[in-house]
Amino acid sequence: MFTDTHCHLSFPEFSDELTEVIARAATAGVDRIVSIATDLSDARRAVEIAGQHTGVFASVGLHPNHVHECKLCDMKVVAELAGQPKIVAVGETGLDYFRSKQNAPQQKDFLLAHLELAKECRLPLVIHNRAAETDLLDILRAHAPGFRPWGVMHCFSGDAKFAFDCLELGLLISFTGILTFKTADALREVARQVPLDKVMLETDAPYLAPVPQRGQRNEPAFVPYIAEVLAQVKGVPVTEVARVTSQTATEFFRL
Repeated sequence: MFTDTHCHLSFPEFSDELTEVIARAATAGVDRIVSIATDLSDARRAVEIAGQHTGVFASVGLHPNHVHECKLCDMKVVAELAGQPKIVAVGETGLDYFRSKQNAPQQKDFLLAHLELAKECRLPLVIHNRAAETDLLDILRAHAPGFRPWGVMHCFSGDAKFAFDCLELGLLISFTGILTFKTADALREVARQVPLDKVMLETDAPYLAPVPQRGQRNEPAFVPYIAEVLAQVKGVPVTEVARVTSQTATEFFRL
C-alpha cells in the first residue's frame, strides 16, 4: 500500500468528484492521503475533508506564493486549525523566489512563524522551495526544531548537494511525478543516491501528473507510477518502495 504524502484535495479541480478520486486512489493501493493547505480557506476545507474521509489527513499553512495576501496575525487561525483532529503537519511553507523575490522578507517572516508553530505543536513541517536554496537552508539551520524527522522538502527537484544538505538537517526528501519525466535524468540520479528510508512519495495533485499520465489532471491514484520509476532507479521491487516509503510516512506524520 502507498501513501500520497502531498496533494491538494481541497482545490477546485477535485470539487466535482472528490469521493471518486479518493476511491480510485484506494483501488490503486494508495490507502492514505495527506491533503496540504495553501491559504486559510484552503486550510479550513482541508480540515473538513480529512474529517469526512477515512484515510485522509491534512496539513495547514500559508504557501509562500500566498503570503502577499496575508497578515502575520493569520497564523493565529492556522494555529487553531492545527489543533483539529487528523492534522498531521504544518505547511506548506517555505520560500519561492522563482515567482517573486520582491516580497522575500515577508516570505521569511511567515516561514519563521510556521517553524515556531511546528515547534509548539510538535508537528512536522512541509517545506516548499523554488530558487531559494541558500536563504532557505540558512533559516532552517538556525531554527530547526529539536525533534527528528521534523520536516520534508516536498516536490524535490534540486541537485545532490542540496539533497544531502537537507538530509543533514534532519529533513526527508519527497519525490513527485517529475521523477518520471524524460528530462529528469539528473533528478533520478539524485534519487539513486538518497537512502530509500529518507524518501517519501507524493503527487502534488492536481499538478505534475507522472508519465504515462502527463497532460492529465494529477490525482493520488497515480502514486504507483512514481514508485515504479523509483524502484527501477534503486534496483528494488516496487513492493519494497511501497513498504519503506509508507513506513517512513507513518512515522513522520504519526499516522
